[in-house]
Amino acid sequence: MSRRLRSFKRWMKAQSIGVSDSLDLVDGGGDDGVSVVSARDISEGEVVATIPKRACLTVRTCAASEAIEAAGIAGQLGLSAALMHERGLGEASEWYEYLQMLPRRACVPLTWTVGEVDELLKGTELQKIVKEDKIHLHEDWKECILPLIASDPSKFNSKNSGIEQYFDAKSLVASRAFEIDDYHGYGMVPLADLFNHKTGAEDVHFTSVCSHSDSESCEDGETGAGCEDGETGTGCEGETGAVYDGVDNKETSNTNISMCSSDSTDDPTVLQMLMVKDVKVGSEVFNTYGSIGNAALLHRYGFTEPDNPFDIVNIDLNLVLQRVSSSVSPRQVRVRHSLWRKLDFSGCVSQNSEYFEISSTGVPQLELLVLLYMFFLPEKQ
Repeated sequence: MSRRLRSFKRWMKAQSIGVSDSLDLVDGGGDDGVSVVSARDISEGEVVATIPKRACLTVRTCAASEAIEAAGIAGQLGLSAALMHERGLGEASEWYEYLQMLPRRACVPLTWTVGEVDELLKGTELQKIVKEDKIHLHEDWKECILPLIASDPSKFNSKNSGIEQYFDAKSLVASRAFEIDDYHGYGMVPLADLFNHKTGAEDVHFTSVCSHSDSESCEDGETGAGCEDGETGTGCEGETGAVYDGVDNKETSNTNISMCSSDSTDDPTVLQMLMVKDVKVGSEVFNTYGSIGNAALLHRYGFTEPDNPFDIVNIDLNLVLQRVSSSVSPRQVRVRHSLWRKLDFSGCVSQNSEYFEISSTGVPQLELLVLLYMFFLPEKQ
């Protein structure tokens, strides 16, 4: 067992994070990270871990809580500032041992250079989206993070709170954070973020149980993270950018966490990890981030899956119009495209872009078929 894993286990025990003897954490080291493997046969319905919310790193629990809240920074932007600050504290951070389990940054396209984005994502729907993400994050940095640092230079060391450190923290929040509840908002959840994803193969499910009543449990709710921030509020109350939208229409979540609202600092709830199917000894225990295609997986989490049944290809409407113009007259393209609109047809819309989806089995979106059919109808004689 690696030194950092031993330290993390001691830290979890000190934080009252309960882990079943059915789980074994395996440290692959380097980029391989940590995986969760069954130490024995695990049965459906077993509770394999409980995580007090106070052990989660949130804007409410971090050492810079007052400064971040005074600056009006919330959502994933606020959590990114909190994570950046805690990492800057080093061993003085209450989450030091947990933070040692995380990579410096997630290998998501957001952290790539512009040259790498143009080279590796050329011709894909992500190329434009990732570039816009970068622009928005720079705006967040200038408008929200820099004023926060300036508000208390003694707390926010410029050496540990630069734009690179902010991008590192943001990449981890975007790929690992969970929405905990109305009080805590987004948070980094130790242990929960170590489970790897497998499409359509969820082994463990997360619920929130009210500890003041063993008979009470809270309704499940799909929450989670990823770059689907959706926090497009005013000012620094939410995200001003880095919004993932449109590469895959399906709703997704980093995991399934149900919520109990808490309006006071005396939060009586814990997160509970429950097995949803039997797992044999020696098998990896998987979470699922949702039924999403490879473009969304790459954008949000930095990896893809072979033979992903939810994979899709997007075709931009402008590209369709351009290709059709080589076969029919420009006038016919304009007239029939306009008629298609009048019949209340449209493609998928995301970030000022309109496109059509092609499924992993090659089935095109109905609206695209209708448009092509209309384009190639013979002129009335």
